[in-house]
Amino acid sequence: MSGQAWLTSALLLGVLATLLVIIQWAWVRLRRNRQIQQAIRTRLTPATEGSGLGGARVDLGPLEKLMVRAGIDWSRRRLVMISSTLLLALFAIAVSRGTAVLMVVLFFVVIAIGVWWRVRFQKQRQIIHEELPGVVDGVLRNMDAGRSLEHSLVVSFDESSPVFSPLVFRLRNAVESGREYTRLFEDFSELYKVPSLVLVAIALRTTSRFGSSVRPVLEQVSASLRLQQAIRREFLAASAETRFTALTFAILPPALATFMVLVNEEYSNVLLNTSTGHSLLLTAGLLQLIGMFVIWRMIQGVGRG
Repeated sequence: MSGQAWLTSALLLGVLATLLVIIQWAWVRLRRNRQIQQAIRTRLTPATEGSGLGGARVDLGPLEKLMVRAGIDWSRRRLVMISSTLLLALFAIAVSRGTAVLMVVLFFVVIAIGVWWRVRFQKQRQIIHEELPGVVDGVLRNMDAGRSLEHSLVVSFDESSPVFSPLVFRLRNAVESGREYTRLFEDFSELYKVPSLVLVAIALRTTSRFGSSVRPVLEQVSASLRLQQAIRREFLAASAETRFTALTFAILPPALATFMVLVNEEYSNVLLNTSTGHSLLLTAGLLQLIGMFVIWRMIQGVGRG
Protein backbone atom coordinates (compact mmCIF):
# COMPACT_ATOMS: atom_id res chain seq x y z
CA MET A 1 0.00 0.00 0.00
CA SER A 2 1.12 3.56 -0.74
CA GLY A 3 1.65 6.21 1.89
CA GLN A 4 -1.51 8.03 0.79
CA ALA A 5 -3.61 4.90 1.29
CA TRP A 6 -2.15 4.33 4.76
CA LEU A 7 -2.85 7.96 5.67
CA THR A 8 -6.45 7.72 4.43
CA SER A 9 -7.02 4.47 6.34
CA ALA A 10 -5.57 5.95 9.54
CA LEU A 11 -7.76 9.02 9.16
CA LEU A 12 -10.88 6.91 8.67
CA LEU A 13 -10.04 4.77 11.70
CA GLY A 14 -9.53 7.91 13.79
CA VAL A 15 -12.86 9.36 12.67
CA LEU A 16 -14.66 6.07 13.36
CA ALA A 17 -13.06 5.84 16.81
CA THR A 18 -14.13 9.41 17.61
CA LEU A 19 -17.64 8.69 16.40
CA LEU A 20 -17.78 5.52 18.53
CA VAL A 21 -16.70 7.47 21.63
CA ILE A 22 -19.40 10.10 20.98
CA ILE A 23 -22.06 7.41 20.53
CA GLN A 24 -21.01 5.68 23.76
CA TRP A 25 -21.08 8.97 25.65
CA ALA A 26 -24.54 9.81 24.30
CA TRP A 27 -25.83 6.33 25.19
CA VAL A 28 -24.49 6.54 28.75
CA ARG A 29 -26.01 9.97 29.25
CA LEU A 30 -29.37 8.88 27.81
CA ARG A 31 -29.41 5.82 30.04
CA ARG A 32 -28.56 7.91 33.10
CA ASN A 33 -31.35 10.40 32.31
CA ARG A 34 -33.83 7.55 31.93
CA GLN A 35 -32.80 6.13 35.30
CA ILE A 36 -33.24 9.53 36.95
CA GLN A 37 -36.67 10.01 35.35
CA GLN A 38 -37.72 6.52 36.41
CA ALA A 39 -36.61 7.20 39.98
CA ILE A 40 -38.54 10.49 40.06
CA ARG A 41 -41.63 8.82 38.58
CA THR A 42 -41.43 6.03 41.15
CA ARG A 43 -41.23 8.48 44.03
CA LEU A 44 -44.16 10.51 42.70
CA THR A 45 -46.34 7.44 42.17
CA PRO A 46 -48.42 6.39 45.18
CA ALA A 47 -48.06 2.80 46.30
CA THR A 48 -51.75 2.14 45.70
CA GLU A 49 -51.38 2.79 41.96
CA GLY A 50 -49.58 -0.47 41.49
CA SER A 51 -52.74 -2.43 42.22
CA GLY A 52 -56.09 -2.46 40.46
CA LEU A 53 -56.57 -0.78 37.12
CA GLY A 54 -53.65 1.59 37.57
CA GLY A 55 -53.34 4.98 35.93
CA ALA A 56 -53.83 5.98 32.33
CA ARG A 57 -50.65 6.32 30.26
CA VAL A 58 -49.62 7.76 26.89
CA ASP A 59 -48.24 4.55 25.36
CA LEU A 60 -47.13 4.95 21.74
CA GLY A 61 -45.04 2.84 19.40
CA PRO A 62 -41.70 4.12 18.03
CA LEU A 63 -43.08 5.15 14.62
CA GLU A 64 -46.25 6.62 16.08
CA LYS A 65 -44.21 8.54 18.65
CA LEU A 66 -42.06 10.10 15.92
CA MET A 67 -45.13 11.15 13.94
CA VAL A 68 -47.01 12.51 16.96
CA ARG A 69 -43.99 14.53 18.13
CA ALA A 70 -43.77 16.31 14.78
CA GLY A 71 -47.53 16.68 14.37
CA ILE A 72 -47.57 14.44 11.27
CA ASP A 73 -51.10 13.19 10.70
CA TRP A 74 -50.49 10.79 7.83
CA SER A 75 -52.46 7.67 7.20
CA ARG A 76 -50.64 4.35 6.92
CA ARG A 77 -51.42 4.19 3.22
CA ARG A 78 -49.91 7.61 2.56
CA LEU A 79 -46.83 6.76 4.62
CA VAL A 80 -46.31 3.54 2.64
CA MET A 81 -46.73 5.38 -0.67
CA ILE A 82 -44.18 8.08 0.27
CA SER A 83 -41.69 5.49 1.55
CA SER A 84 -42.09 3.36 -1.58
CA THR A 85 -41.61 6.37 -3.87
CA LEU A 86 -38.47 7.40 -2.01
CA LEU A 87 -37.03 3.86 -2.13
CA LEU A 88 -37.76 3.58 -5.84
CA ALA A 89 -36.06 6.93 -6.50
CA LEU A 90 -32.98 5.83 -4.54
CA PHE A 91 -32.92 2.52 -6.42
CA ALA A 92 -33.10 4.35 -9.75
CA ILE A 93 -30.20 6.60 -8.70
CA ALA A 94 -28.15 3.56 -7.66
CA VAL A 95 -28.76 1.81 -11.00
CA SER A 96 -28.16 4.85 -13.20
CA ARG A 97 -25.38 6.71 -11.35
CA GLY A 98 -23.69 4.17 -9.08
CA THR A 99 -23.21 3.52 -5.39
CA ALA A 100 -21.18 6.66 -4.68
CA VAL A 101 -23.90 8.98 -5.96
CA LEU A 102 -26.46 6.94 -4.03
CA MET A 103 -24.57 7.42 -0.77
CA VAL A 104 -24.27 11.17 -1.36
CA VAL A 105 -27.96 11.52 -2.20
CA LEU A 106 -28.91 9.33 0.77
CA PHE A 107 -26.81 11.51 3.08
CA PHE A 108 -28.57 14.68 1.96
CA VAL A 109 -32.00 13.02 2.08
CA VAL A 110 -31.47 11.83 5.67
CA ILE A 111 -30.21 15.27 6.73
CA ALA A 112 -33.16 17.00 5.02
CA ILE A 113 -35.70 14.67 6.66
CA GLY A 114 -34.04 15.11 10.05
CA VAL A 115 -34.06 18.91 9.76
CA TRP A 116 -37.69 18.93 8.59
CA TRP A 117 -38.75 16.71 11.49
CA ARG A 118 -36.80 18.80 13.99
CA VAL A 119 -38.38 22.05 12.78
CA ARG A 120 -41.88 20.61 13.12
CA PHE A 121 -41.05 19.18 16.55
CA GLN A 122 -39.77 22.54 17.79
CA LYS A 123 -42.89 24.21 16.43
CA GLN A 124 -45.07 21.81 18.41
CA ARG A 125 -43.08 22.51 21.58
CA GLN A 126 -43.38 26.25 21.03
CA ILE A 127 -47.17 25.97 20.74
CA ILE A 128 -47.31 24.00 24.00
CA HIS A 129 -45.14 26.55 25.82
CA GLU A 130 -47.26 29.45 24.60
CA GLU A 131 -50.69 27.95 25.27
CA LEU A 132 -50.11 26.09 28.54
CA PRO A 133 -50.53 29.16 30.84
CA GLY A 134 -53.81 29.99 29.11
CA VAL A 135 -54.97 26.39 29.49
CA VAL A 136 -54.29 26.51 33.25
CA ASP A 137 -56.21 29.80 33.47
CA GLY A 138 -59.05 28.14 31.55
CA VAL A 139 -59.15 25.36 34.16
CA LEU A 140 -59.53 27.98 36.90
CA ARG A 141 -62.30 29.77 34.98
CA ASN A 142 -64.20 26.53 34.45
CA MET A 143 -63.91 25.75 38.14
CA ASP A 144 -65.29 29.22 38.93
CA ALA A 145 -68.25 28.33 36.71
CA GLY A 146 -69.06 25.39 39.00
CA ARG A 147 -67.48 22.53 37.08
CA SER A 148 -65.40 19.82 38.71
CA LEU A 149 -61.62 19.71 38.40
CA GLU A 150 -61.67 16.73 36.04
CA HIS A 151 -64.33 18.26 33.79
CA SER A 152 -62.47 21.59 33.79
CA LEU A 153 -59.26 19.88 32.67
CA VAL A 154 -60.99 18.04 29.83
CA VAL A 155 -62.81 21.16 28.59
CA SER A 156 -59.76 23.45 28.81
CA PHE A 157 -57.41 21.11 26.96
CA ASP A 158 -60.14 20.27 24.44
CA GLU A 159 -60.47 23.95 23.55
CA SER A 160 -56.72 24.33 22.97
CA SER A 161 -54.64 23.57 19.87
CA PRO A 162 -54.68 20.13 18.18
CA VAL A 163 -51.20 19.50 19.57
CA PHE A 164 -52.90 18.46 22.82
CA SER A 165 -55.15 15.92 21.05
CA PRO A 166 -53.21 12.79 22.22
CA LEU A 167 -53.52 14.06 25.80
CA VAL A 168 -57.19 15.09 25.56
CA PHE A 169 -58.30 11.75 24.13
CA ARG A 170 -56.69 9.73 26.93
CA LEU A 171 -57.60 12.27 29.61
CA ARG A 172 -61.29 12.09 28.71
CA ASN A 173 -61.26 8.28 28.75
CA ALA A 174 -59.47 8.22 32.12
CA VAL A 175 -61.91 10.68 33.69
CA GLU A 176 -64.96 8.85 32.35
CA SER A 177 -63.65 5.48 33.60
CA GLY A 178 -62.59 6.87 37.00
CA ARG A 179 -58.88 6.05 36.63
CA GLU A 180 -55.90 8.04 37.88
CA TYR A 181 -54.92 10.49 35.16
CA THR A 182 -52.03 12.61 36.47
CA ARG A 183 -49.39 10.39 34.88
CA LEU A 184 -50.78 11.36 31.48
CA PHE A 185 -49.28 14.81 31.94
CA GLU A 186 -45.89 13.31 32.80
CA ASP A 187 -45.93 11.09 29.71
CA PHE A 188 -46.99 14.01 27.53
CA SER A 189 -44.23 16.12 29.07
CA GLU A 190 -41.67 13.43 28.27
CA LEU A 191 -43.05 13.08 24.74
CA TYR A 192 -42.49 16.74 23.88
CA LYS A 193 -39.70 17.50 26.37
CA VAL A 194 -41.80 20.12 28.16
CA PRO A 195 -40.93 20.17 31.90
CA SER A 196 -43.71 22.69 32.56
CA LEU A 197 -46.34 19.96 32.32
CA VAL A 198 -44.64 18.16 35.20
CA LEU A 199 -45.63 21.11 37.41
CA VAL A 200 -49.26 20.56 36.47
CA ALA A 201 -48.97 16.83 37.21
CA ILE A 202 -47.34 17.46 40.60
CA ALA A 203 -50.02 20.02 41.49
CA LEU A 204 -52.86 17.66 40.61
CA ARG A 205 -51.23 14.69 42.36
CA THR A 206 -50.51 16.70 45.52
CA THR A 207 -54.11 17.85 45.65
CA SER A 208 -55.53 14.36 45.12
CA ARG A 209 -53.18 12.79 47.68
CA PHE A 210 -53.44 15.32 50.51
CA GLY A 211 -56.89 16.74 49.82
CA SER A 212 -55.77 20.37 49.64
CA SER A 213 -57.36 23.02 47.45
CA VAL A 214 -56.07 22.91 43.90
CA ARG A 215 -56.83 26.58 43.14
CA PRO A 216 -53.80 28.18 44.88
CA VAL A 217 -51.50 25.56 43.42
CA LEU A 218 -52.79 26.09 39.88
CA GLU A 219 -52.52 29.86 40.28
CA GLN A 220 -48.89 29.48 41.32
CA VAL A 221 -48.27 27.12 38.39
CA SER A 222 -49.85 29.60 35.95
CA ALA A 223 -47.72 32.46 37.26
CA SER A 224 -44.60 30.28 37.12
CA LEU A 225 -45.33 29.21 33.54
CA ARG A 226 -45.84 32.82 32.41
CA LEU A 227 -42.56 33.83 34.05
CA GLN A 228 -40.76 30.93 32.37
CA GLN A 229 -42.24 31.91 29.02
CA ALA A 230 -41.07 35.51 29.41
CA ILE A 231 -37.56 34.38 30.34
CA ARG A 232 -37.56 31.96 27.41
CA ARG A 233 -38.46 34.78 24.96
CA GLU A 234 -35.66 36.95 26.34
CA PHE A 235 -33.19 34.08 26.06
CA LEU A 236 -34.18 33.31 22.46
CA ALA A 237 -33.81 36.97 21.54
CA ALA A 238 -30.38 37.17 23.20
CA SER A 239 -29.10 33.98 21.53
CA ALA A 240 -30.61 34.61 18.07
CA GLU A 241 -27.24 35.63 16.56
CA THR A 242 -25.50 32.55 17.97
CA ARG A 243 -28.18 30.19 16.68
CA PHE A 244 -28.16 31.81 13.24
CA THR A 245 -24.36 31.51 13.04
CA ALA A 246 -24.53 27.85 14.07
CA LEU A 247 -27.21 27.17 11.44
CA THR A 248 -25.09 28.85 8.78
CA PHE A 249 -22.02 26.81 9.71
CA ALA A 250 -24.08 23.62 9.55
CA ILE A 251 -25.63 24.32 6.12
CA LEU A 252 -22.76 26.07 4.33
CA PRO A 253 -20.34 23.10 3.83
CA PRO A 254 -22.90 20.77 2.17
CA ALA A 255 -24.22 23.64 0.07
CA LEU A 256 -20.73 24.56 -1.17
CA ALA A 257 -19.93 20.90 -1.90
CA THR A 258 -23.14 20.51 -3.92
CA PHE A 259 -22.42 23.70 -5.87
CA MET A 260 -18.86 22.62 -6.69
CA VAL A 261 -20.00 19.18 -7.85
CA LEU A 262 -22.72 20.64 -10.09
CA VAL A 263 -20.50 23.35 -11.61
CA ASN A 264 -17.20 21.47 -12.09
CA GLU A 265 -17.71 18.20 -13.95
CA GLU A 266 -14.08 17.07 -13.64
CA TYR A 267 -14.18 17.60 -9.89
CA SER A 268 -17.39 15.59 -9.59
CA ASN A 269 -15.92 12.76 -11.69
CA VAL A 270 -12.93 12.51 -9.36
CA LEU A 271 -15.16 12.40 -6.30
CA LEU A 272 -17.73 9.97 -7.65
CA ASN A 273 -15.67 7.64 -9.82
CA THR A 274 -12.37 7.10 -7.95
CA SER A 275 -11.49 5.34 -4.73
CA THR A 276 -9.75 8.47 -3.41
CA GLY A 277 -12.91 10.49 -4.07
CA HIS A 278 -15.01 7.91 -2.26
CA SER A 279 -12.68 8.11 0.75
CA LEU A 280 -12.91 11.90 0.70
CA LEU A 281 -16.70 11.79 0.53
CA LEU A 282 -16.90 9.35 3.43
CA THR A 283 -14.50 11.41 5.53
CA ALA A 284 -16.33 14.64 4.73
CA GLY A 285 -19.70 13.12 5.60
CA LEU A 286 -18.47 11.81 8.96
CA LEU A 287 -16.80 15.11 9.81
CA GLN A 288 -19.94 17.00 8.80
CA LEU A 289 -22.08 14.85 11.10
CA ILE A 290 -19.64 15.32 13.98
CA GLY A 291 -19.53 19.07 13.34
CA MET A 292 -23.33 19.34 13.30
CA PHE A 293 -23.51 17.37 16.54
CA VAL A 294 -20.95 19.65 18.21
CA ILE A 295 -22.73 22.79 16.98
CA TRP A 296 -26.06 21.42 18.22
CA ARG A 297 -24.54 20.80 21.66
CA MET A 298 -23.06 24.32 21.63
CA ILE A 299 -26.50 25.78 20.93
CA GLN A 300 -28.01 23.81 23.80
CA GLY A 301 -25.25 24.97 26.12
CA VAL A 302 -25.63 28.71 25.41
CA GLY A 303 -26.14 30.49 28.71
CA ARG A 304 -25.47 27.44 30.91
CA GLY A 305 -21.85 28.16 31.69
